[in-house]
Amino acid sequence: MEAINDHILGLKISIEKLMQGKFWLYLIPALVIGILYYASASYMEQYEENTWFASVPWIGSYLNKGAVAVMGFASYLLFMFYKFLVLTALSPVNCLLSEKLDNELTGAKFSGGFVRIITDLLRAVFILVVALFLNFMIMGIWWLFAWITGFHAIDSLIYWLINSFFLGFAFYDYSLERYGEAIFSSFGFGFGRMLHVLLTGALFNLIYLIPYAGILLAPFLVTMVSTVVYLKTKGKLTQTKAEVL
Repeated sequence: MEAINDHILGLKISIEKLMQGKFWLYLIPALVIGILYYASASYMEQYEENTWFASVPWIGSYLNKGAVAVMGFASYLLFMFYKFLVLTALSPVNCLLSEKLDNELTGAKFSGGFVRIITDLLRAVFILVVALFLNFMIMGIWWLFAWITGFHAIDSLIYWLINSFFLGFAFYDYSLERYGEAIFSSFGFGFGRMLHVLLTGALFNLIYLIPYAGILLAPFLVTMVSTVVYLKTKGKLTQTKAEVL
């Protein structure tokens, strides 16, 4: 129940701040990336049924099938990897958003600057690469188990939970880095607070499913929620103080 209550608190505070007109500026980069994503997805959808290869004499139908298959696979990869790519691209913005929200909730001050942005980006890339590797490694282990046992009834649920966990962990790293936690200590936090991390990633995946708006709002809103939850778990934000903000 603690993890659920912490996320309810995170959503409450985040929505209150947004209703006060704060932090909306940090949504602009997500909007830009979202527009680029939709443009790319729309371009690929044009080739789901037919390509110019179909007009090639004799072998056109075979070439068309191959091209459609390639574009379909590329579209699938774009959808799957967008979650991780957008977190990498938005990491400097999300890190700054997390920091500003932290400043307002706790009064803490952190040094910034261009060097900080670069180091945050490099760390985010490393964390996401490792998280993506572990994500697919654990999925592979489950797939092997399911293949050996023939138990595939909950494959989709297992894959969704694995994906949610590693996505959630990526959001907490903004706060972990800000408070000087080393990379391996960050993984310790992730596995030590598995339910918190899982719920954060699940929240991202649920918002992500909202047509059109989800892709734009998920990174922005979940960054705020994960910041509040992290502060709460570390005792830097008391329940009483949070309720009167």
